[in-house]
Amino acid sequence: MSASVLFLGSGGARFVVARQLRASGGMWLRLGETQIHIDPGPGALVRALAHVPPCNPRELDAIALSHKHLDHAGDATALIEAMTSGGFRRRGVLLAPADALSGEPTVLPYAQRFVERVEVLAPRAGPYRIGGVELYTSMPHVHAVQTYGMHFHHDGLRISYMPCGRYVEEIAEDYAAHHPDALIVNVLRFRDSMDVDHMTWDDACRVVARVRPRVAIFQHFGTKMLEADPARLAQELEDELGLRAIAAYDNLTIDLETEIAAAAR
Repeated sequence: MSASVLFLGSGGARFVVARQLRASGGMWLRLGETQIHIDPGPGALVRALAHVPPCNPRELDAIALSHKHLDHAGDATALIEAMTSGGFRRRGVLLAPADALSGEPTVLPYAQRFVERVEVLAPRAGPYRIGGVELYTSMPHVHAVQTYGMHFHHDGLRISYMPCGRYVEEIAEDYAAHHPDALIVNVLRFRDSMDVDHMTWDDACRVVARVRPRVAIFQHFGTKMLEADPARLAQELEDELGLRAIAAYDNLTIDLETEIAAAAR
């Protein structure tokens, strides 16, 4: 597959991650010959090596963090160790917001020296080049730490990733401007009145309706989202909007090129 994403985990939020109701290994993105591990949370290295067939960290071109929270970056240092053969083979790119790299860094400083290049992500910036891929960042998300979405461009395909953050009208406009073929959305909450910096299912549906990707993929589910049955919700949205909607689950691989082409018919 020249464009695919493997979900080494589809869970998010403290309780789901702490109990591993869904795994928290992040996403392994393959675009052509370029391989990028996005948001490697707790268990990412084990999940990668245990996958059939195994994902080889020594073949990674980059590790990209949307933000520093544990469920997105807990295994980042371990992945760098694996990617660089314990630091003996200096290689790869680390991309992360500034606060993930300094102060109280999520990626330990010694490991940052193992990679060939560190790119400090800034808002609405790019392109950051990773092999044959160009990465652009979103506007800042409304979240407790520095958080940026990611827009990957490769060989005419545009894949966008919307990580955690509060819903604001501007965020949908920001993503729509990139015209993604596929949009991956983190949605922890179903419907509640909690005043937290995360989107509900209804918020995520509003974003997808505005952005109108050919394929919408939902992941990073909290407890209430799991109880609401993400697959059923995605099917209902697909029927309503007439676009492809997929609820991710652990170890799901999506052939992005095929799904996008099929949705365009």
